[in-house]
Amino acid sequence: MKYIICGIFLDRNWSFICGRRDLSLSVTWIVRLLMRQVLILGQVILLQEVYRIMSCRKSENKRKIAILLSSVPSAGGGHQYAMLLAECLKELSVQYFELIIFCTNKFWRGWCRNNGVRYYMIGEIKAIHMEFNSKFPILSHIYNSYKTELGKIVRQEKIDVLFISMQSYFPNLNTKIIAPVHDLMHRYEPEFSEVSEGYQFREQMSKCQARYAECLLMDSQIGKKQFIESYGKYMKKNRPYLVNLPFVVPPYIIETTEEYINVPEKYIFYPAQFWKHKNHINLIKAIQLLTGNIRDIHLVLVGSEKNCLKEIKKYIVDNKLENNITILGFVNNGNMVYLYKHAIAMVMPSYFGPTNIPPLEAMAAGCPVIVANKYAMPEQVGDAGLVFDPDSPEEIAGCIKRVWIDDGLRKEMIEKGYQRIIGWDKKRFRHRIFKIIKRCFDKD
Repeated sequence: MKYIICGIFLDRNWSFICGRRDLSLSVTWIVRLLMRQVLILGQVILLQEVYRIMSCRKSENKRKIAILLSSVPSAGGGHQYAMLLAECLKELSVQYFELIIFCTNKFWRGWCRNNGVRYYMIGEIKAIHMEFNSKFPILSHIYNSYKTELGKIVRQEKIDVLFISMQSYFPNLNTKIIAPVHDLMHRYEPEFSEVSEGYQFREQMSKCQARYAECLLMDSQIGKKQFIESYGKYMKKNRPYLVNLPFVVPPYIIETTEEYINVPEKYIFYPAQFWKHKNHINLIKAIQLLTGNIRDIHLVLVGSEKNCLKEIKKYIVDNKLENNITILGFVNNGNMVYLYKHAIAMVMPSYFGPTNIPPLEAMAAGCPVIVANKYAMPEQVGDAGLVFDPDSPEEIAGCIKRVWIDDGLRKEMIEKGYQRIIGWDKKRFRHRIFKIIKRCFDKD
């Protein structure tokens, strides 16, 4: 049979096959052209598949970073630090690694869901494990890795680096662990029951940090020096790597809109849980000394109830200071921002250090800072703050009076506070965290 085939637009030179009466020739030509098109299409599909496979492998080969989050909002500075660490890791994970979170409470589960982060809800870590971990390195390594909920998931997920966000637990696992060392006050301020009662636990945990950590995050040079003095004999030659990584202003101070709370127009502010070492009593005694000269002097206290709130309330009543002191208890972030921004000054008479988070929050919010001359606190505030002997209500009162009556001094302190924190922010903190993680990978 003979057919006329015309108007077929297949030739790569954009010419027509027309007037062809030789059916066998026409079919051969068309088949060749179709085969050429199929070959080109096949090459495209092959390249797409190779790209897909390589992308999958790249995703599969992404390092896995995990963080254990167990704090609660009422924990104060410790919780703010955990929040900062979690946010920095989340932001870095967009580009550099896969993030997995282990959370032990509803707060962090909600945070993970709101931020679209993959998480595991695990039970509370038992403190009793710390002594076992410290005394039996080989056995505890096997037990932690194969018998604990955390260890099983770490093995299953093949976690490369695990961050511990609080100084409350340290496992012995077959993965690199990075953890903060906020303080060693059980050794340096043992007269306070809140640390002395848990002395053995804190000792065992710190020994585990020295033995098993890949890297420890210190808040200051003094903190680093104290750790080496106390636990250097448990450290290996090049482990753990001790990094001086000071606290930065918690993001909520900048990101949260202030929320009004009913307080006097002028007041001194102290945000701290009601622990004995926070030294509320000497601050209240300083306010008592000032009532004779400054009739409207007022102190606002916020924080969770701990081991000395009853004593504080009794002292206030016994000395008729109810009109000069307000206790608000635990308040939300919006209230905290308001209280910082409208205070005459933030006073921190705490005996503990080396550094603390409230002075940073205050400076960022435009609130003058007055701190105890303990450990690295004078270094933390520099020339932006006033310092005093925490054992002297008279010195505390003198510093408060200077800021209360001298607007020029107050404005100068506010400006110096802004300058003090401008060089060390969340962006730089996050970059240091990235470099620490990279160092762990480079060692591989």
